[in-house]
Order: sequence, then structure tokens, then C-alpha cells
Amino acid sequence: MSKSLINFLKILISVGLAGGLLYLVFKNIEWAEFWERANSVDYTWVIISILLSIVAYLARAYRWNILLEPLGYKLKTSRTTLAVLIGYLANLALPRLGEITRCGVLNRNDKVAVPSALGSVVTERLVDFITLLVLILISLAIESDRLITFLKSAFDDINIPTYVFWIILLVGVFGVFMLILIIRKKDQLKGKLANLLREFISGFLSLRQIRRPLEFVVSTIILWTVYYLMSYIIIFSLPETAHLGFGAGLMLLITGGIALSIPVQSGFGTYHGMIAAMLVLYAIDETTGVFLATLLHTSQIVAVAIFGTIALFISFLIRRKDAEKPTK
Repeated sequence: MSKSLINFLKILISVGLAGGLLYLVFKNIEWAEFWERANSVDYTWVIISILLSIVAYLARAYRWNILLEPLGYKLKTSRTTLAVLIGYLANLALPRLGEITRCGVLNRNDKVAVPSALGSVVTERLVDFITLLVLILISLAIESDRLITFLKSAFDDINIPTYVFWIILLVGVFGVFMLILIIRKKDQLKGKLANLLREFISGFLSLRQIRRPLEFVVSTIILWTVYYLMSYIIIFSLPETAHLGFGAGLMLLITGGIALSIPVQSGFGTYHGMIAAMLVLYAIDETTGVFLATLLHTSQIVAVAIFGTIALFISFLIRRKDAEKPTK
């Protein structure tokens, strides 16, 4: 089977899964009421949310630079921002494609080794996962009843056989053991694959060697604060949700983070369903919940499409300019 056919099948499965989930979310929606919500939206808040996303992209790119520094790459934030934006754009086509794409962009534009960049991206995602766990713990103190109710309702209908649980656990333990073994024995590895593994491990362990830890922490706080604001301020765009407070914004951030971590194309279906289900806990009816989720999700997709396309064009100009430089 050719590589192009495999990639086509991946996209087809991903689109099919996203389409099926969207159908399940929207099948009981009263469309007259849905479009009625659209007519009452104050789009000023939506535009502000889209503009705020620029700060999030810059914060992520700046933090990535800090991880790349110990690997010998001192880049401008503008360069890593281009890679981050193009990576987000690629995620619209296929889940997790963006992580590889942004490393490829940085390799073409700034000669950063892909394995090293990919290792640093894995570390970055691990930091985001830990941050999400911290936010869940904070929400337990603020919105404990609603969070527990939501998690129970989200997983009550999922019946996983005991043997599947043990298989997942054993595979996870084995994976961690192999990663530790490779890290400990990395200097003894030989061959081209060994070099790639060493570069990846160096990128993965770059967090231990960062030279600006305070700036790394601050950029992470800024990143997630902006994520919170991007979700929370859209609440004020609808009269039905404008009364919701700080706790609801935190729940939106956490629920959205969990939904987008599920490997479905750009969170289509999972994001809409989980956000709508969470808003029910705040006495928001299903139609309004699905509409707000659609508004949130669409604003993020629009931001990625606009800024990602601009970044792709700028990256193309950079490569063209580099190609026109006379070789010495």
C-alpha cells in the first residue's frame, strides 16, 4: 500500500469520525432556535477572542525557543511563531500532524534538526498536560460538585473490559521502562537510527537544561491565562450565558483542553459535545450549549485559518529569498 493511499485513508477516517460525532451532537438540535442564537450574538467579544489568540501563539513560540536554546539553536520568536502557526494549520487536516509539520518548517527555514525539535515539542506537550492537571485540581476547589458530576456523566457510559485496562497499563509501563533504558544507554547506541534517537532524547530532556526557567514558567502562565480569556470572554457574546462567572470559564478551559486532546480532527464533535454537556451543569439548555461550543470552536478555527495561512505565505517568501541568495 502506497504512502499517499495510507495518508488519504487516515484523513478519510478522521473526517468520517469527526462527521459522525458532529451528527450525534447536532441531531436533536432545534435549528430554528439555533439560528435565533446566531442573531443575538455580540461579535465584538468573538473578534477580541480571535485577536487574543495572537498572544497565545507568541507565548507558545517564545516558550519553545527557551527549550531549543540548550540544543544550540538561538532563534527569533518570529521564526518559531511561523512554525507554530503552520503546525496549527496542518492540524486542521489531520490530528497531531501539526507537531511534525512545525518541526519540519523549522528545519527548512532555520536548519533545526527534526528529531531534536520533535523531542522538545513532546516535552512542551508534557508541560501542557501537567498544567491541565493543575487546573483540574484548582477547579476541584472552586467547582468541585460540577466537575465531579461532569466527569462521572462523561465516563459512565464507557464500559471498558478489565483486560483492556491491564493491557493499556502494561503497555504504558513497558513504554516508560524502554524510554528510561534508551535514555540511560543513549551513548552506547550506534548507527543512523541511534543518532536520530539521541537527538530526540536531547530535545526531550531540554527542559532540564533551560537557561531561563523563570521566563519558561511565566510564558506558560501567560499562555494558559490567554487560553482562559479566549474562552471566557465569548460567554459575554450571548445573553443566555453572559451571567456565568469565573468558575464556568475555568470549566470551559478544562473541558475544551480535554476535548482537544482526544485525537479527532481539530476537536470536531468532541469539543461541541463535551462543552455542551458541561454547560448543562450551569442550567444552560442543550441548543444554547451546542451553539456556544460551535461559536468557541469556530472562532479558534477561523483564527488558525487566517493566521496560519499568513504564516504559510511568509514562510514561502523566506524560503524563496534564501533560495535566491548566491551560494559561496
